Amino acid sequence: MINKLKEEFEKIYFSDIATTKGLESLAVNMGVSRNSLRRFLGKIKNESQLRVSTLNLIAVRLGYRNFQDFCERSGSAAPTLDFELLDIYYGTVKGRGTSLNETRFQKANYYFAKKIVSHPGNLTEFVKRFATNEEALEYVFAWHPSYEHIANRNYQEALLYLAKISTKAHVKVFAYSFVYFGKFMSENLSEAEAIELMSKIEKQVVKMRMEEFEVFPEARYSTVKCIHSHVFGDPKKNNHFPLLPHPAFGFIHSRPLIDQIIYTSYVGNMLTILKDYNTAEMLIGEAPTEKALKIFEDENPIFRCHVHLYRITRALLMFHLGKEKEAMYMFDQLLVNSTDVMRYSFDSKIYFELQYYNLGCKLYPKREDFHQKYQLLLQRTKFSYLSTI
Repeated sequence: MINKLKEEFEKIYFSDIATTKGLESLAVNMGVSRNSLRRFLGKIKNESQLRVSTLNLIAVRLGYRNFQDFCERSGSAAPTLDFELLDIYYGTVKGRGTSLNETRFQKANYYFAKKIVSHPGNLTEFVKRFATNEEALEYVFAWHPSYEHIANRNYQEALLYLAKISTKAHVKVFAYSFVYFGKFMSENLSEAEAIELMSKIEKQVVKMRMEEFEVFPEARYSTVKCIHSHVFGDPKKNNHFPLLPHPAFGFIHSRPLIDQIIYTSYVGNMLTILKDYNTAEMLIGEAPTEKALKIFEDENPIFRCHVHLYRITRALLMFHLGKEKEAMYMFDQLLVNSTDVMRYSFDSKIYFELQYYNLGCKLYPKREDFHQKYQLLLQRTKFSYLSTI
């Protein structure tokens, strides 16, 4: 298997190892000694065996978790994309930073991101090929966070790698927070992992707030902060269910309407899942009228999916606050079915469906079609935590 690892490594890094200077630079960047890398590549003969730690570092560089993971996955799930085309496509943005203004680029990136994230072989190959292209990794992973795959370990590892190489604090906050969320929802979050991830998130949040960023990473941070407090908070220290991390209410109520909708939808949704209905109600506060929401949707169709989740979140909260008639009226006004949801982005539409059918099951407990659809979505996302509440 070491020879197979060598073949794969040479295929990806042939230009880096073609010269002595390139090989030395690569060794430093990987954290292995120059001689260990040369011995691995057969450039020097040495009777001593390669250390497992060295093989692990080399395997990680190729997008695997470690050498054992390479051995288990080698040869399986062959890529389906034309990566020579992707080399050219994503090569055009390397070192230039990411931008919202590249409309033509983003349309193709959306297509590629869906194919990459949804296929294990494509995902592994993408991380290998673009391990040093921060922009490519950000465009695919940070711009299209996939709820359908966040419980999958290989996708989580890709996000952690993005956090490792990114120079942007808000991208690191997103990556660590989304991995935390995925592990929690699939009930695979240990206390040690939670503490480690939360520590990394907290450090980056301070830096993030000095950057220019959109509301999403702040919402993701607040979401995992609420989870962390709920699961690992110490009631004796009165830190179980703190209201919300700073700047919380003050931050969001001073932001534009779309930021308020996004923040209260995602954070309020998690607070409702955690059964902290009072805090969720305080967060959502005075809701915009349905007329105001409709006007906003018509003027900003790109944000329609977030308004949809906002409505579901409010209806779920109303149900849990004992206002079942109001919740039922709101649910009936949603008029969402599978064809409607198809209009939404691949990365998040399954989460909108999941919350919609969660609400439907509560309001109409005898509707078998709702229960069957809900269970199917739970299986696809692996969000087993939702089955426990």
